[in-house]
Parts: sequence; C-alpha cells; structure tokens
Amino acid sequence: MPIDAISSKSSRTKLLNMLLTIPLLLLSMLASAYASDIPLEHFFQHAEFGDAAISPTGKYLAVTVPNDEQRSLAVLDISKPDAMSITAAFQLRGEESPVNVQWVSDERLIFSSVIQAGALEQPVGTGRIYAINADGGNRRQLFGTQAGSRVFRVMDIISLLPEEPDWILVQHWAHDRPRPIVERLNVNNARSNRVATSPLNRGFLMADQDNVVRFAMGTNDDMKPEFSWRPSEDEEWRNFSNDISDHLSPVGFDASGDFVYMRSRDNDHLGLYQIELASGEFRPLLPSEHVEVDGIKFDVTGSKILAVRYHDGIPQWHSIDDTAQEVVWLRQLEAMFEGSRVTINNWTRDGNLAMVAVSSDVAPTEFFVLDTQAPALRFLAASRPWIDPAEMQKMHPIQFTARDGVTLHGYKTLPRGYAEGSEVPFVVFVHGGPHGPRDRWGFDSFVQAFAHHGFGVLQINFRGSGGYGIGFERSGYGEWGGKMQDDITDGTQWIIEQGIAKEDAVCIAGASYGGFSTLSGIVREPDLYACAWAFVGVYDLELIKETGDIPQQVSGRRYLDRVLGTDTEVLQERSPTNHVANIKTPLFIAHGAEDMRAHVDHYHLLKERLDEAGIAYEEMLVENEGHGFYRVENNVEMMTRVLAFMKKHTSAE
Repeated sequence: MPIDAISSKSSRTKLLNMLLTIPLLLLSMLASAYASDIPLEHFFQHAEFGDAAISPTGKYLAVTVPNDEQRSLAVLDISKPDAMSITAAFQLRGEESPVNVQWVSDERLIFSSVIQAGALEQPVGTGRIYAINADGGNRRQLFGTQAGSRVFRVMDIISLLPEEPDWILVQHWAHDRPRPIVERLNVNNARSNRVATSPLNRGFLMADQDNVVRFAMGTNDDMKPEFSWRPSEDEEWRNFSNDISDHLSPVGFDASGDFVYMRSRDNDHLGLYQIELASGEFRPLLPSEHVEVDGIKFDVTGSKILAVRYHDGIPQWHSIDDTAQEVVWLRQLEAMFEGSRVTINNWTRDGNLAMVAVSSDVAPTEFFVLDTQAPALRFLAASRPWIDPAEMQKMHPIQFTARDGVTLHGYKTLPRGYAEGSEVPFVVFVHGGPHGPRDRWGFDSFVQAFAHHGFGVLQINFRGSGGYGIGFERSGYGEWGGKMQDDITDGTQWIIEQGIAKEDAVCIAGASYGGFSTLSGIVREPDLYACAWAFVGVYDLELIKETGDIPQQVSGRRYLDRVLGTDTEVLQERSPTNHVANIKTPLFIAHGAEDMRAHVDHYHLLKERLDEAGIAYEEMLVENEGHGFYRVENNVEMMTRVLAFMKKHTSAE
C-alpha cells in the first residue's frame, strides 16, 4: 500500500521550540537566510540532530544534539506528535560525545563515546560505553576506563540479546592483549562474564543469528587476514581457508548460520560475497564493477542482509530480495524523495514503525517516522533546519581520462545563478586523507559556500582515493606530488576544456592532504591557478615522518613508509617546502595551533621558507583549534577571508 500522508512540517517548529528550552543541549536557531547572501554561519553551524534511533515500541526517540564543543544525548517521547517532550538528557564529561546509540529494551538505551580532536580528524573512540533509561534513571558508565584516561582498552557491541534485554554481547581488546575477548555485559549494573576468546591475534569476533560466537577474523605477523569458525560454541575452532583475497571483511552471518557475508575490496572481487563455512565455497551476491560496498541494509531482525549501497556517482541501494517488505518500503520512500538518499536507520520490534533519514546534495539530513500500518510518514526533525535546499547548488557526477589513460571520477558543482554555456570562476577542491577517504555525493558546507558566492567547484577522486577498490587506492602509494598531482592537474585542464571554468580564474584549495596538493599544484604548475588556499596542510614529507601523531606509533611509521616511500631524495623532491621559489600564485594558508595530525610545524616551516624566498602570502593561525576548525566563528572568519581573497584574484562578483 502506498504512503498517503506526510504530516505537516509545523511539527518541526514545535519540536525545535521545545528543545530550545534546554540551552545546554541545543544551540539557538539561526536567523532566516537573506534573499541575497546566506550568512556563512548557516553553512558551518553544527547539526542539531544526529544518530537518531527509535525505541523498540516506537514511544521514544534518542538523538544526539550539539553542546558547546561536543554533543550530548537527548531522549524524546514521540508517542503524541502534538505534545512531544524531552524525558532525559545525558551530558558527558570532558570532551566526549555520544555515538552508536542503540535501544537494548523498551525503556533503556546504550551508547559509546568519542573525542573529536579536530573537525577533519576521525573521531577517536574512548572505549567507554554508557547506559540510561528513557526517563533519565540509572545513568551510568558500563565499560571502560575513567574519563580522561587514554589507556588502549576498546570495546565493541557484538549483538543485543532480545530474549534477555538486561544483557548484551560485547568484545574488547587491550594494547597488551592481542586476542579479543567476548563477554556478556549486564546493561543495568555492568556485571559481566566471559563467553569466548578469539583463536586469532588481533581482529574481531562475530555472533550468529542465535547470538552464538562462531566466527573470528584476525591478522598474522605479516598483517594478512586469517579466519576461523566453529559449528557450535561447544566445538573446537577450525581454520578457514582463504585463497580468495587479502581484502575481505566479514559483515555478518546469514539467517541460517551456514554462511558468512563478506565485503570485498579486491578489484577482481568488488562487492558483497557469501562464503559457505563448511565447504569454503565463495559466491557472489551483489558484485560491483567499479566501487566498493558503501552501506549494508539488514532486515528488521538484523539477521539477514537485504541490500547494499554502492556510491558510484550517486549512491544507490541494490537489493538481494526485492520482495522483502523492508525493501518494498525503501523503494516507496525513494520514489517519494526522488533525487535524495534514503536510509532506514532502525525498526521497532513489531516492524510497524521505522526511523527514516533523508538527505541529498542540497539538503542535510531530515528525520521521519514511517508508519507502515497507516501508512503514513511523519516528519520529526531536521538536522540543519536553517538550510533551504532551494538555495543550494546540485552536485553532478563527472568522469574524465587522465594523461596515462586512467579513468577518474568526481563531481562538479555549478555556482548560484549559472548561465548555461558561460565560463565561471572555479575552485578545484582537493579532499584529504588521501588513502581511504574520497569525495562523495552529499551536502558539503565548503562546496555550498563556494557555489553560493559565485564559484564552481570541481572535486576529483584521484588515484589513491578510497571507494574504488584496494588496487586503485594503492596506485597512489609513493605518488604524493607525482601521479596523484597529475590527476589534479588533468582535472583542472579538463574542466577548462569543457568551457565551464574560466581559464584565468581557477583556484586550487584543500585541507590536510588537500593542502599538500594545493602547494604541490602551484609549485609544479605556477601558471595554472589564479589563487590557492591551503588549510591544515602537510607541506614537507620528511617532516611528516618526524612530527605529529602518526609517527608516534609503530603502525603509523610503517604506514608512512608504505604510502610515501623511504627514498630521502624523492621525499625532498616531492616536498613543496623545497620549491617555494617557483610560486607565482597568490597564496592563503591557515592552520590550527593544536594540530597534531598535520602538525603546526608544517605551517611554520612553510612560512619560514616563503619568507626566505620573499614570497608574499596571507595567513591565519588559530589557537585552540586542531586538524580542521571546529568552532563556528573560526570557520566563518576563515571563509570570509578566503572568499574575499579568491574574489580578488579571480575578479568574481
């Protein structure tokens, strides 16, 4: 039956007004956008809602909300849409923020916590897990060291135990214990008892559809994956022969317990595969030609994979079973929100209600409750209600051929008011990472800010980027400032040849590795770019092996040797700091004084070399910011200066 009703978005206003009465949980609503220029604050204001999860009965909604420089948890009673109320709130100590919110019973939920050191850094897990009742009672830390400790003891939830709502299955690791341990953990009083120990070093364990721990993944001393399984918890572990690929990652058992789903990054076996445990037979379920699995959808029970998402240009769900009711509802929602990305976050126990998240390239996430019995779709909240999708610019997937014949993919975003056939100023915006991350179709604050102020934006998934298989990612190893930079140059020339970008008005910009690429671009191609903005960048390849948080660990040093190489002469030749005399392009550099990833030493060394060479530049160093600016006011100040700088050097209006 089709969905025939969507409740009025007036409920958004009621919900927001109610939430605004708790200043520790929510930032104030920003003023409506002006008809001419949208305030930059609107692009960089933190999302008001995230990690939304509906309770098993559908009575409550748990969400994370902004709280100064971190996020907090709020629980809402949504059983009466016209009279929603906050029933509980949990503000963590220190710099911690809640993530992975899950309901373990009708009235109790759990979550883990992370610390966000910088806006561009991956959040760092604390290894701690917390619990709270829907009414705010019995709030406590269930697992982990005390707040402030950086002891390497990490926990992960393997599965909930629906038949025993007071208990969950967890696994945990310690820096001095190579094998993961699985325990039953009581969510009310934190009591625990051991269930299993992995037969393999490192890695993780998985439970089957009956919550029996039966599969283990580990890595050997050569860092190659190993697998082991057992028919039941009373039988011995058996080694699992893996002659297929070194880039398989288990994602769960099938409903029968006889098969394990595998996500493969091997370019010869991209996609989702299934392995029969008893025979080792390897079967493709949803193979892919170009991209890796980007998301997985399970059924209501969480025991059967129904679909996987591939991000080939625009993300799309590919289903295994088109007749499954969860897939039928997904397809209806996709038809209703054509041009958007639809995700069903979780279901109620009876499968009658589901939490739905909808977003697109022009719209941040909005949350809805799907009622399959009515049927109806009720709007709950918008993560950034001040953003008007009608005033944003669409991202268009593109592809072009690099000079050596490699096909590259990416996105172009045309500026506000673009007239077909015209040539406009452009920003070649290089993503960070670079190995693993990639540019994606979706709402991007920096891209939209550029486009709103008259700049087209080109984003390139150059070789070395993630998402296109391990072979493509590894093709960038040893190519910082080499073939990876050639890809950026080729993309720049391609967008000019398309008659879209104005030849003398193309700037290059990027953060982290994107900052390295920005400096590499203007020292290698001094006449190609009209201006350059480098943000929290790496500028010297020898220095990155000496400073910052990466070389502090043995694994980090090995990683840098692997992706950069060990030839000192090559590192020196590829480092922009050694070639600043080539710079003719107007340059703006910005950095956080507390940056430990691209250590602030890179900023100071670049400044020193620029000063010695008599190269003019603009600069911005901000105290109490790390790898990327977190505070809204700092992003606004920086982008105000960057946009003025770019307009000055491209004659953009």
